[in-house]
Amino acid sequence: MILCIPGPWADRSEFLKAIITTEPAGQFIFAGGLLAHPSGEDHVPLTYADADPDMAQAFHLAGQGQISDETLEAISAHGGVAYLHFAMDLPEELERIVKFTDVVRRAGGIAVKVESCGVAHEWERWSKLLSGNAFDHYCSACTLIGGEDYFYSCGMHHFGLPECSIPTDFDAEEAAHLINQFNLYQIVSNPHLESGHTVSLSEESIRFRLTLEEDGRHEADDLFHNPHGVWVLTPCE
Repeated sequence: MILCIPGPWADRSEFLKAIITTEPAGQFIFAGGLLAHPSGEDHVPLTYADADPDMAQAFHLAGQGQISDETLEAISAHGGVAYLHFAMDLPEELERIVKFTDVVRRAGGIAVKVESCGVAHEWERWSKLLSGNAFDHYCSACTLIGGEDYFYSCGMHHFGLPECSIPTDFDAEEAAHLINQFNLYQIVSNPHLESGHTVSLSEESIRFRLTLEEDGRHEADDLFHNPHGVWVLTPCE
């Protein structure tokens, strides 16, 4: 799981200074490619990079209308970028994600983008989602995509689970609701599912037959690739 945080830092030295002087001063340090919390005996890999001229556009697209013009302007003027690396396990890493993204925020970080699914958040929304319920956690690290033949999710590998895909025969809003509910069902209930099983989100709603397929939309080395596959939901006749 890789998190992208642009900030005003002109170079690596300025980023280091911002980290170590963030109150309470000295609580965090950046050295050897690690952002460390010595008193907590904890650290995460951090890659510092120079400014990217396409960063504001990337946040605009990944934010799906949720990133303000003011924030996008600040991103346009960013001086450098911090990339935080976590294990691909959001529930297990949650407290560490909160801790380490918060110190980068306080050191000047402007907003956060989840590189391993392509969704971006303002800090207020990011904090609210990470401190919320299971669906909030899901929304922090998953996004929905509309393809030519299927609507599908991207980001369920952060929970160690397959994506969900539904034919575009459905209305986009209805498809989004179905995908979100199915994915939440996976996260909360961790059901035993196999190809050929059928599911329904309620007694009155349509039933779907499940087929587990490989994630063929992304190469294996792509950050978006889900090694757990994709559940394809096909309406039962």
